[in-house]
Amino acid sequence: MSERTRDQAQQSNGSVETSHHPATDPERKDKGYYGIPPIKHAHWTWQIPVYFWIGGIGAGVHLFSTIAQILGHKDEDLIRASRYTVLGTMILSPVLLIWDLGRPERFYNMLRVLKLRSPMSTQSWSVFAFGTLSGLISARQAADDGLLGDDNLLVRLVKLVPARFLSILSLPVGLNVGSNTGNLISATSVPLWARNWLFMGPTFLASGLSTALSWLSLVLHLTHSGEKKTMHTLHRAEKATILIEAGLIAASLIRMSKWSKPLFSREVAPLFVGGTLIGGILAPFALLFGKESRPKSILASVLALAGGLAFRFAIIKGGRISADDPEAYFTFASGDSAPQPEDKV
Repeated sequence: MSERTRDQAQQSNGSVETSHHPATDPERKDKGYYGIPPIKHAHWTWQIPVYFWIGGIGAGVHLFSTIAQILGHKDEDLIRASRYTVLGTMILSPVLLIWDLGRPERFYNMLRVLKLRSPMSTQSWSVFAFGTLSGLISARQAADDGLLGDDNLLVRLVKLVPARFLSILSLPVGLNVGSNTGNLISATSVPLWARNWLFMGPTFLASGLSTALSWLSLVLHLTHSGEKKTMHTLHRAEKATILIEAGLIAASLIRMSKWSKPLFSREVAPLFVGGTLIGGILAPFALLFGKESRPKSILASVLALAGGLAFRFAIIKGGRISADDPEAYFTFASGDSAPQPEDKV
């Protein structure tokens, strides 16, 4: 820098104005990196956490109903509710994703090439494949229910669809839809997400299964359908899944260590602590204990569903705060995030 340029940069209070950020010194304080976020946070709108939530419900519902069929549990009301639920979620999921992308062709472009090492590519293909298979399965269900007419060519063709076989075939694809959203966000440089790469996918899958069981329980209760055995099995599965989800969230917090701080910030804590931990885990778990009753079960289902949605909003909002924090990023990138001998995870 020439002497003339240096003199021009020198301000009256003695601070130096840089070419990178004219207001550097007054705003720097203890933020480092000129007070500028070192990475860009995700500019996702509300559609993405809702898409994560709906996709998790669809994957969880399919997992539970398919395993129930494999084990020989035959409840037509359960199968019907499951198949129509999966169809609905797989219609809404791409709609929400395209809505956030802004232009439909962007989703189409993600399907032009399959990259197995890209979570974004595998997620796009999984949603497409799972949606297609669920559409065929639901069409068969609609034909069996008489929704496509009594006896016509379309009904005869649709009844050739091997619904049970396709349910089993689509099981791994559905599991990927439920877990890969967690893997997708952890494959970034956002400290809160990247640090928890080990548990993010399983936690999203467990949360999706928890909300799926609550959804099925809610639907069967509200429609006064489903066998007594089915409802009892759902209640037991709900309690077990909530425990697994709580354990994975606890492991995630240990894994994230100091980088989990955004989840307890003033902006995110109501969603994470209030909505997820208390409203979505502790309260439903307490309601499911003791004598089973329809009002308690309905309330537990509603709370678990709201808690699953709050969890996804909390993770997204916490990720934005984490990305905007220079100290969090630089401590993460400097090697502080590497596994240490004292790590218990």
